[in-house]
Amino acid sequence: MGVPSKLSVAFSSFRTAHQFIKTHRLWKYIIFPGLINIFLFYFSFNWFLGRVSDWVEGLIHIDCSDSNLWGWLCTIISFLSGFLEFFVRFILYVSFIGLYLLVYKNVILIIYSPVLAYLIEVVEKKHKGIEVPFKLEQFIKDTVRGMILAGRGLLVESAVLLVLFIFLFIPIINLIQPILMWLVSAYFLGVSMIDYTLERKGYNIKKSIVYSKKHKSLAGGIGIVFQLIFMLPFFGWMIAPTYSAVAAYFAVDKLERLNENE
Repeated sequence: MGVPSKLSVAFSSFRTAHQFIKTHRLWKYIIFPGLINIFLFYFSFNWFLGRVSDWVEGLIHIDCSDSNLWGWLCTIISFLSGFLEFFVRFILYVSFIGLYLLVYKNVILIIYSPVLAYLIEVVEKKHKGIEVPFKLEQFIKDTVRGMILAGRGLLVESAVLLVLFIFLFIPIINLIQPILMWLVSAYFLGVSMIDYTLERKGYNIKKSIVYSKKHKSLAGGIGIVFQLIFMLPFFGWMIAPTYSAVAAYFAVDKLERLNENE
């Protein structure tokens, strides 16, 4: 299958996931973890912005209260620094927010690992009628595995994005640099989402990574939709991880069936 076909499978799997969640009333796996996610994101993000704002103001702000020392020169510099502060604040906000979202998305995947591991088990049972008794040892193993893969994704993704950041200073290439960074982030998100399904199929972490490398467009497609959903305030933060994990399950399942028919 080519790239367009795999992207189509990835995108359409979200519609399948929504129908499946609605049919089998799996909302409790979406809503309750989602509310926790909103709480963590909203308060940590506001705290983060407050710290950045204080830091920028302390870095640039000029106090002219002691006019005997600065006089009219201080007033002019203070006026000009107001414009400088606006641009510096904007650039730093964008940079730090991007970094924050990068870290947060991977951290939330680590926190979500128990939920996603159990959710995919439930989805598989309902989809294929497979009744596998719950085993705490296996559940812990699946959770730790998800955390390891999410942590690995954060490290590798950060390294790749650091290299891509250099492109920011190269003319022409810097025009596509934001797109490349966005796609890299999407790919690693997709890898994490797909792994929950591959683990159920007996893949170890190494084989799971090889699978995602072989089907980059499938992983990228899952991650792209994840990021688009995550951009929706509150609602997107609530459903992005769980919907993407379920969509990844159906994407892998459909890809297998299509390959068998070829």
